[in-house]
Amino acid sequence: MREVWPGLKPLTVFSDGRIAWIGPVRGFQMSYKVSVVWNPAKTIPPLVFVRQPTIAPRPGTGWIDIPHMLYDPESPEVSALCLFDPEQNEWHSSMWISDTIVPWASEWLHHYELWHFDGVWRGANAPGPISIGAGMNRPEKELQNVQGA
Repeated sequence: MREVWPGLKPLTVFSDGRIAWIGPVRGFQMSYKVSVVWNPAKTIPPLVFVRQPTIAPRPGTGWIDIPHMLYDPESPEVSALCLFDPEQNEWHSSMWISDTIVPWASEWLHHYELWHFDGVWRGANAPGPISIGAGMNRPEKELQNVQGA
């Protein structure tokens, strides 16, 4: 990680084996402070969280409408980014996080900035709805009344 992403510093190694890096990753026009968290002892892929500036829904929409999020209903503002389709085995533990997860996070942030501008998600989509809100098949009028968390 240090050679490819020198700005991502090891934050800590937790007692349960989790490793975390924190630092800047660039989107389209902005740099974001992210944390990448992984537990190599578990089968769960690494997770990326945007710390600063926090991501937010577009005006008139809610957190559930942000595309490609691993939505946390308890704390939506700290939901992880959905970077790949786990059903397609696009990432596995033999891959370098620095060559896959971090560049995918940068690409996600690029698409997020453009989506925030005009509401169109230009990134690749896994099968299924683009967001939790889209999967609920809510009427357009209801979407306009969604409150952010």
